[in-house]
Amino acid sequence: MPNYNHAPYLKQRMDSILAQDYPNFEVILLDDASTDNSAEVLSEYTKHPKVKKIIVNDTNSGNTFLQWQRGIKEATGDYIWIAESDDVAAPTLLSRLVEAIEQKDAVLAFCHSQWIDGKGQPIARTLDPLWKRDFSMAGGIFVRRHLMGYCSICNASAVVFRRDAVAAVDMYQVTQFTASGDRLFWIQVALQGRVAYVADSLNQFRQHTHKVSGGAEYKGLNIVQDHDIYRLISPMLQLTDSEKRIICGYHWKAMHRSTVSEDGRANALYAWAAEPEFGRLSYLFYLLSRAKDKC
Repeated sequence: MPNYNHAPYLKQRMDSILAQDYPNFEVILLDDASTDNSAEVLSEYTKHPKVKKIIVNDTNSGNTFLQWQRGIKEATGDYIWIAESDDVAAPTLLSRLVEAIEQKDAVLAFCHSQWIDGKGQPIARTLDPLWKRDFSMAGGIFVRRHLMGYCSICNASAVVFRRDAVAAVDMYQVTQFTASGDRLFWIQVALQGRVAYVADSLNQFRQHTHKVSGGAEYKGLNIVQDHDIYRLISPMLQLTDSEKRIICGYHWKAMHRSTVSEDGRANALYAWAAEPEFGRLSYLFYLLSRAKDKC
C-alpha cells in the first residue's frame, strides 16, 4: 500500500485490507514522506500479524511508480495487489481476483470499480455493456482494445497480477513516465498472457481534490506521455489503420476535456500532431467505434 498524504482515509483503507477473506497474504506499507500524520496512523499497525513491513521515506520520491517498484521488490507472494491508500475494497476482492487468475490461466485480473467522492458517497457513471459481465481475453487483444486508447484499468486498487509477470516489465522505463507509468505497466504485464475481468464492484475508487493524477491531467502531461507510450508499444502490436484512428480519436477527445488547461491542450496537440491519423476525423472513428460497442 503506497501512501502520500492520505491520512484521513488510511484507517478505512487498512480495515478493508485486513478484512480480506483470502487467508494467506502479507501487507507492505510505504509512506513517501507524507507531510500530514500518515506515518503516525500507519505506525498503529506495526504489530499486526499481517503487516510484514512499514517503510517511511525520509524525503519524497516525487514518483508514485518508484513506490510501486519498492513495494514489488519487497513482496514475496505469488500475486501482488497494489492497494492505493485512498481506496476501499470489498472483503472478497483478493479471493475473487485470485480465483479469476487461476481459473482463466491469466497473468492479471481486475474488477469493476465503484467511484466514490471524498466522503465515500457513490458517483454515478454510465457503464458500457461490456463491463457488465465477466470475461477473459488474450493480453495482446486486451491491450489493443482497452489500454492503448482509454486506459480501462484506471485504478491499481482493482487489480491483482502474478508476481512472476513483473520480470518482463521494464520498471526503469515505467518510472520515467511519471503520469502514465501505470498504463505502461499494465500493458507490459498484460502482454505476458491472458487478462480476466470480474464485473462485480469489489473496489471503491475515491475521487478527491488531493489526487496525484489531477495535476497531470490539468497540465496535459498524461496525454503527452500516452503518446510516448503509443509510439513505444504500437509497432509490436501491428495496429491496423482503423485501430490507429480509433486510438488517436480517444486522445483527441482527452485533449479537449474540460479538466485540461489551455497550455495542457497545446502540449498534447504538439505531441500527438505527429501522428497522421490524429485529428477530428480520428475522433469520428472513435465515436463510431463506441456506438458499435454499445450495440
